[in-house]
Amino acid sequence: MSTVSATNSNGPPLSYPEGLPDNVAPLTIDALASGARLLFAVTLATGALLVLGLLVNPPQFYHSYLFGYVFALDMALGALFWVLIHHVADAGWSVGLRRVYENITRAIGPLALLFLPVLIGTFSGNLHAWYAFVHGPEPDEEHLHHLWHVKHLYFHTPFFLARLAVYFGVWIAYATAMRRWSLTQDAVGGAALTRTMQWWAPSGVVLLGVTSTFFAVDILMSLQYSWFSTIYGVYFWVGGLRGSLSMGVLLVLGLRAAGYLRQTITMEHLHDVAKLMFGFTVFWAYIAFAQYFLIWYGNVPEETQFYLLRRNGAWYTLSLLLPILSFIVPFFVLLPRAHKRHPKWLAFAAAWILAMHAYELYWQILPVLHKDTVRVHWLDFAAPVFFLGVLLGSTFWGFVRYPLIPIRDARLNETIGYENETP
Repeated sequence: MSTVSATNSNGPPLSYPEGLPDNVAPLTIDALASGARLLFAVTLATGALLVLGLLVNPPQFYHSYLFGYVFALDMALGALFWVLIHHVADAGWSVGLRRVYENITRAIGPLALLFLPVLIGTFSGNLHAWYAFVHGPEPDEEHLHHLWHVKHLYFHTPFFLARLAVYFGVWIAYATAMRRWSLTQDAVGGAALTRTMQWWAPSGVVLLGVTSTFFAVDILMSLQYSWFSTIYGVYFWVGGLRGSLSMGVLLVLGLRAAGYLRQTITMEHLHDVAKLMFGFTVFWAYIAFAQYFLIWYGNVPEETQFYLLRRNGAWYTLSLLLPILSFIVPFFVLLPRAHKRHPKWLAFAAAWILAMHAYELYWQILPVLHKDTVRVHWLDFAAPVFFLGVLLGSTFWGFVRYPLIPIRDARLNETIGYENETP
């Protein structure tokens, strides 16, 4: 394939396939200057607020921190899923979008380090009540004997920490490997690395599904340690899948507005992503309803406690609004074909889904701390803003250092000039 040179202010000249527009080169520091300074300042300020919150109100800090942490981690894991599923499906149309999600997965490394406060909150008893229960003496109440024996084995500290190490190890290993092979392909070209990524991707999808499910059980479902739901793992990661799709859409729309990717990632590609957003909105509603309906029908105390807690005070209002705001609104916004192809409607839908994903996680986590009613705290805003800053900072670090698309992917021509089938 013949090539043309393009200027890269962050490193040596890059060699692009002929006909590929040069606005896919890495972003320049100058282009990001004002935005990068604002992002850094907001992230630093909210981080300082989190430290202050730890000093003045530890229980509130740890619950708000977990809320913000899972909001970012869920999207990073969702992005890893989309990278892997691209290779599993051997898709051609999504080649240009792949680098966006590869860069979002960069946040998994920093988030692994930022998980330490969650562990401290767990072992200090400020976050997970199960720690005091399973590490204390066997309870006198007969109905708690079996629960204590089971939880004592499962949450034994070495086993608990070993599981977490496996989770983060799998996520970091696959995210790093997929990015490294993709970036190496930018330099050497050819289809060999594509075949390598396709060979490893199926096992990555399986391991990601298993580890994210167990993470949800260990860290989120265990907030009410005597409650259980066999569908909760799917309920957790389906939110991350549509949240990461929405984050990718907003990033691409922002880059296009700044003059990048306009001929490479068009509304044809975003139209297909919008279809996935619509589909996973319906899937989220199905999973959420399935969990609620089976628990309601079974009427078993060990299961109903989750929803009973969220019937107290203003939590009941939030529970009633959740399916309306998180399903019905995005469903009808994304239903018309024209909305899927209109940047403003698509940006609104993506931003709305992200906001509702945060709402849903707040609804899952904070009732454990404020059992009687909703008590909004300033830490509930500082935490997700801080972690969103970490996620965006990690993503733009990749945008600055490397091309915005996989410039020498063997199937790149399939994504250039891609068009949807006419309805």
